[in-house]
Amino acid sequence: MPELHSHSPSKSRVDWSRWHFDIDNYLNRFIPAPPWRWVPRPISHFFGYRGDQSPRAIGNLVIAFWALIGVFCGVSVTMSVSMRVPSFEHHNAPLIIASMGAAAVLQFALIDSPFAQPRNAILGQVIASIIGVGIAKLFALNPHAAALPELSAPLACAIVTAVMILTNTSHPPAGATAVVAVTEGASMGWWLIPVVTLESTLMVAVACVINNIQRRYPAYWWTPVTLSHKREDDVEKAKNEEPEVISSSSSAKESLSEQPIQIVIRRDEVIMPDNIWITAEEREVLETISHRLR
Repeated sequence: MPELHSHSPSKSRVDWSRWHFDIDNYLNRFIPAPPWRWVPRPISHFFGYRGDQSPRAIGNLVIAFWALIGVFCGVSVTMSVSMRVPSFEHHNAPLIIASMGAAAVLQFALIDSPFAQPRNAILGQVIASIIGVGIAKLFALNPHAAALPELSAPLACAIVTAVMILTNTSHPPAGATAVVAVTEGASMGWWLIPVVTLESTLMVAVACVINNIQRRYPAYWWTPVTLSHKREDDVEKAKNEEPEVISSSSSAKESLSEQPIQIVIRRDEVIMPDNIWITAEEREVLETISHRLR
């Protein structure tokens, strides 16, 4: 009878959860906190700042109405500005990059999605245009490779997807931008990058105006995590210079961090801390519970 060898599952299995890279662990220390709290309220309102207030849940009829208005205005403004830039017209730019239509759906209908936030909407598109044009230029160096769009377009889309995942800038319409850069953007070349940058920025600008009339956009500009006002190395330097003061403040911070985060649900009222971000659907569930407390 053959000898059976048993292997411990804990030793043979690979812990894939360790294969994780978060670029924000390195970038966030250099990103300043948003300045909206010091900006006049009528202005900061249209940058998505609400202070202590949380967005109220609204019905899908209201969402559909503002999505109708927003998509029309976003695409119209973006197209009107882009088609009137002489340099774009000279380099055979289309009236509007086709992927901006998909971006408009995200930024006016699904405004709570991480894919619709400014970082993803702008940087994702810019990354896609750079990589897409780069792949197109690379394949154009070889006449045989230039005749294989069925390879260049998927390669560009695949690389863009991987890069967006690693940079926390995932934006589904950017995949279409990468394909357009290879299949239809050959005549534009590197000019596709400023076109995409302008159009994606205009779309975000219009979204800030339309979505903040009754809703809230964006949910965050860079990350949902609270950004520090000081870099970590500055804090370390301050610790060395003033050990007593820093140690006392750090102990206070530790005691605060140990306190549990609480969401208070009262009758017809939901109280949430500032450092928690929830979607409109989650807010609606909490308010439904509060309405039942009779």
